[in-house]
This record gives sequence, structure tokens and C-alpha cells, in this order.
Amino acid sequence: MRLTTLFSLILISTMMALAGPRPYSSNVEGDVNADGDVTIADINVVIDAIMTDKFNANCDVNKDGDITIADVNLLIDIIFDGPQIITVDTGMYMGVTGFNQTLTTKEIALLDSTSVPEFNDFVASLTTQPGRLLYHSVDKALTDLNKAMYPENLQNVAIVTFTEGLDQGSLMMTDNYETEAEYAAALKERITNERVYGRNIKAYTVGLINENVKDTTQFRNNLYALSSDSTKAMEVSSMAEVNTRFQNIADDLVRRNMSENLTLVFPGVGTGTRIRFTFDEVGADNVDDSQVYIEGTFSLKTRSLTNIVYQGMTCNAGDSVAASSVDGMFVTLVFDGIQLDSEERIEKKNIKEWYWVEDQTTWELSTEFSIDRLPDVESTYSSALVMLLLDCSSVLDDNFAELQGAANSFIERMQNYNTIPGMFTVNGVSFQMVAIEGGTFTMGVDSVAVEQGLANADELPAHEVTLSPYSIGQTEVTQELWQAVMGTNPSSFTGDLQRPVEQVSWEDCQEFISRLNAITGKTFRLPTEAEWEYAARGAAKGHGYAYAGSENLDEVAWYYFNSYAMGVDSPDYGTHVVGSMRGNELGLYDMSGNVSEWCADWYGNYPEEAQTDPVGPETGLRRVTRGGGWFSIAADCRTTIRNYEAPGSRNYSLGFRLAL
Repeated sequence: MRLTTLFSLILISTMMALAGPRPYSSNVEGDVNADGDVTIADINVVIDAIMTDKFNANCDVNKDGDITIADVNLLIDIIFDGPQIITVDTGMYMGVTGFNQTLTTKEIALLDSTSVPEFNDFVASLTTQPGRLLYHSVDKALTDLNKAMYPENLQNVAIVTFTEGLDQGSLMMTDNYETEAEYAAALKERITNERVYGRNIKAYTVGLINENVKDTTQFRNNLYALSSDSTKAMEVSSMAEVNTRFQNIADDLVRRNMSENLTLVFPGVGTGTRIRFTFDEVGADNVDDSQVYIEGTFSLKTRSLTNIVYQGMTCNAGDSVAASSVDGMFVTLVFDGIQLDSEERIEKKNIKEWYWVEDQTTWELSTEFSIDRLPDVESTYSSALVMLLLDCSSVLDDNFAELQGAANSFIERMQNYNTIPGMFTVNGVSFQMVAIEGGTFTMGVDSVAVEQGLANADELPAHEVTLSPYSIGQTEVTQELWQAVMGTNPSSFTGDLQRPVEQVSWEDCQEFISRLNAITGKTFRLPTEAEWEYAARGAAKGHGYAYAGSENLDEVAWYYFNSYAMGVDSPDYGTHVVGSMRGNELGLYDMSGNVSEWCADWYGNYPEEAQTDPVGPETGLRRVTRGGGWFSIAADCRTTIRNYEAPGSRNYSLGFRLAL
């Protein structure tokens, strides 16, 4: 051992201790015992590992795969030089292991646009061989999770395992267990009890059961043993189901990628007063119907809210929050790490404050509380860590290509972990879906508009339509996305893949959507005519404009006068890059102009009676198109205009956008 005095080590350790406690930080180089600092205590842990000959990944300070005196010497240097905080990027961290008679591993790395192709190439390089080191693969993955450095905002830690059979050979890789049941039980305990940066490990297991599985009881026991709870043990009977399960797991992880920090400013009140802040839309007479709120008891002495209950959400702030500041009569509280159970975002306009009136046993709306005093709700992204384990046993020969495809789709979906909600990436191409709240609106026009020549007869009668929530594409489907899914580009106007795809029939769109759904595990579709019109009008945020987003068509659309009329030699002739005009009230682009858009419905007459989620006539000869295109006159770009084409028709001003 390098000569150094015990006195020096003790002195350094004492000085660090006298500096006061530091917040927990897992990114301190050499912090073996994960207490946020590097002291003689870390050296003792490493020496103990050397003396007992027990491998502990945290003790491998120099990351050479072994624990020796070199690790002790490095710790001494770190103590003398001062521990260094290792900074790492927020995002999704992933590792992939293929297992059969050996383990082939793509080490954990940040998943981004640069590394995704590397992961895809790794999956493509995997081959099948006899053997199935299932337990050994999970065991090593659990160890590997603690080897790397991650951001402090690590939120999700997961292992996702696919297998098509029982373990074969893992007992030969260790001297610690005599039976498969003993090994499986030990792994279950590790999954349950181990933490990564203080986070529980979510373990998902997808098991493909077929004629190769003879001992179905043991097969199912393995699924449960290698999962963190019963809901994450999934038995499937086809590779298509494997892909769907992978996508569902990805969604389960991705949907918790963002939390919100909320600041509440309100008048201070007497000690013991119960206060409730509601976040859903409730009126003065139905506060008890609120399903999303923060409630607590105010302490005037400590200027804090205590005994806090969170309804319809989770929050990192705890059950007591002290004021971050006091300004005269107003108290400011900050609640960080809020995630609504509904997975929606907090809308500041819905926040209300209530006081409990004891003698009347009722809640009273505060008239002194104003949302104008509140800063905007701050959204923050967390990081995640996932190990994907893939069974590469030779019995998978016939299904292996499908497994590789499902694995790469999972990887690409996980790349979206820190994107805004509704963002999807397919074969490296991203597109955005916009959530539309359900609502009721009047579809079509009244007879006066038709009589004055401002609308067509097939836009009659105006009728009430109620729609459930749905999502719709922020833009028309681009040539880039079409090419990523279909491998071809049928469009007339090329040169920029961000132009909308055209020359696609309704039937072509169905083939595209079928392939897209197979890749993503989602149920994308064409919007119904009612969904299209509601979105074009701006839904509940609409201002009643004639066109999608404005009364001035030149602000929002590429149409006859700024496209077709410019002449074939003009660069403005034809389609244009999507989203290059102003969007409507929902941030949707080109719903007037650029290209007309296919809808799901057969074309037919409107009904007079009110409807809920209408899908149009059951049969017909032509499908509805909406919105007008680059050679349409202004009247044909209105939000209520209806057109139609045969399902097999194609032209250079006809495309589509997606719904979900």
C-alpha cells in the first residue's frame, strides 16, 4: 500500500465532516458508500471487500473489473485532491444484452440520435446459439446498473427481459446456488431490495410460450421471479404480442418522464385552518367533486402547510412544506416533482383556493387568491435507466428477426423519453401528435350562410356533435415520415422531405397506417370528419374563424393565390414545407391549404340529430377530404368545406394527417 499516514487520512476525514452534511450526490467520484462524500469510510469499505474477496461493483473505483490495492490508492488520491463531481446529461440511459450460452452486451450509454443507430446495429449483430443463461443475464444486469454514473434526477430504473423458455446453464456460472429455484429466489430478492441512486428497480418480463416450453409451471414461475410485481410478468403467445408488450412497457416508462414544479402564493391565515388547492375545473357548489387537489393545515407560527394530502397526484415535496418567502400578507409555497395521475399537465387557469369553514362544515372559495400572482408552472424532465435483455437461444431461429425488430422499435420509442408528450420517432423520423380535449360543438353551417353563397348545401344541416378526447397530427404527414415507414416516396413535389406527402390514395394511407402501427404498437388512424373539423376550428379554444387559425387566409395557408397562381416556374408553385405558415389556436398547421387531407368517413349527408363520436355512413363510393390544397381558392379552404374522392384516387394536392 502507498505510504500515507493514518493521521492525514483522519484529518482530511475530520475536516470534511466539520464542513457539515452535504446533500446526497451519487455523482461524486470515489463515493463508494454513497454518502455524498469521499472519506476514510470509503477506503474501509474497499479494504473489507479485498479482505473478504467479495466483489462489490461500487468498490471497483478504477473500473478495471477487479478490486485491488490500486482502488485504495486511487481513493487516497481523491481524498487529497478533493472529490470531483462527475456531470452527466439528463436523458435515457440504456444497455442491451443478448443471452444464450454466452452474454453479448452493449454497455450502458446515453440514448440519443447519435447512439440509437449504434444500438440498432448491435441488435442486428446478435445471433442465435444453443443455451439460455437467463438467470445469469438478469444477475449481471443488476450488477451493471450500479456501475455507471447517472444524473441526479434519475427517476426510472428498469430491466426488461424477453425469454422463450427456461434457464439453461446459469448454475454453471456461479458457485452460490445449488438449484434453479434457489437462484431465482435470490434474484427476486435483489430486484425487490436493491436500489440505484435510491430508486426502486422496475423489472418487466415478457415470456413467449409455445411448444418449446414443456414445464409451463416453471416457465411462469420464472416470469414472476424476474419481475418486480405480478403486473409486470407477461405471458404472450406470438411475436406480434411481444412487440405490443415492448411498446406498452416503453409507454409505461415514457409517460412518467416529466414532472412539474408549482408555486402557490396565497394570504396567510390562522393556525389550524384547513386549506385546499384544487386543480380540476370545479365550481363553488361542487368542490367536493374535485379529484385533483393539495390539502393541508396552515401553521401561522412556522408559515407552513402541514399534514398535506395529495389527491390525484404524486409530489416530492412531502407532507409539510415551509414558505419559501413571505411578502406582507402573502405566503409562497413551492411544490416540486408533481405528476398528475391522469398524466395531464397542470393548467394554471383551473387553480382555486378554498378554506374549510368549521361551523358550516363546508368549503368556501377564497376571494383573495388570484392566479395572476402565480408564476407559470415549470416543467422538468427526469432521467431513466433501462437494461434490455434478449433471449438469443437457437430455438428462436424462426422468430429471431421479429424479435430484433421489436427490440429496435423499443429502443427508438425510448429515445423519446425526454421529448414533449405526443412525440413519436419511427426509424429516426420524429412527428408530433397534439392532444384534443373532448367537447361539444356545432358541426356544419346554418342555412343563412348557404343562402348568401358563403357555404355549400352539403354543409347543412348544422348539428350538435360531441367528441371524446383524441390526438391529431400537428402537421400533415411528411414525405420523410412516409419514406421512413414505406421505403418509397410517391410525391410529385420533391426536393425537401419536410413537404407533405401527396399522390397517396385513401387505400395507400391505410397501408401506411398498418405498417406504422406494427412498428409503434399504437393504433394510429385517419381522423373522422367530425374530429378533423373540430380540430381545424380550434376545438374549445377556437375563435370562430372561417379558416383554420385566422380570417386572413394568407396568414395560415398555402393556396391558389400564393402558390398555384405564382406559375410553374416559381419556387412557390406546389406544396410547401409543413408548418411554415401560422398555426391555429391548437398549434395545428396547414389545416387550411397545402394539401387536402383524407378523412376516415364515407361521404354522405349530414344528419339533423345530435351525435356522439360520429364515423359517417356505413357504406359509400367516395371518401371525405378536407381543408383544401395549394391550388384551392379561398372558399375551398374553409374549416367547414367538404370534398370527396374515390378511395383509390391520387393527385398532387392530396395527402393526410394522423389521428390517435
